[in-house]
Amino acid sequence: MDTTGQEWYSARELLGEAANTIADRGATYGHYDLTMLRTSKLWSDFLEREIEPVDVAVCLALVKLARTMESGKHRDSWLDCVAYFAQAGSLAVKDWDDLDA
Repeated sequence: MDTTGQEWYSARELLGEAANTIADRGATYGHYDLTMLRTSKLWSDFLEREIEPVDVAVCLALVKLARTMESGKHRDSWLDCVAYFAQAGSLAVKDWDDLDA
C-alpha cells in the first residue's frame, strides 16, 4: 500500500484490472471502438482535420500519462493509461469496414 492508501499490484494484476475496466465501461457506455469512432468524428469536425479513432485512444492515454507527472502514485491514472493504450493497439488494426470485427 502506498502513502495515499491505495494498494499496488503487479504488472499482470494491473493488466487484468485494466481488462476488467474496459469490460465494465463497455457495459455502461457501449463498446470502445464505436465511442472512439464517434469521438474521432467530433474531434475531426472541431479541429477541421482528420482524426482517427486510434488517435483518440492515444490522446486519452497521454492525458492520463500527463496526470502521472503530477501524482505518479495515483493508481487509477496508470490503470486508465494502460486501458487506453490497449484500446489504441486494438484500434490500430481494426477493420472499419466490418464494425462487428
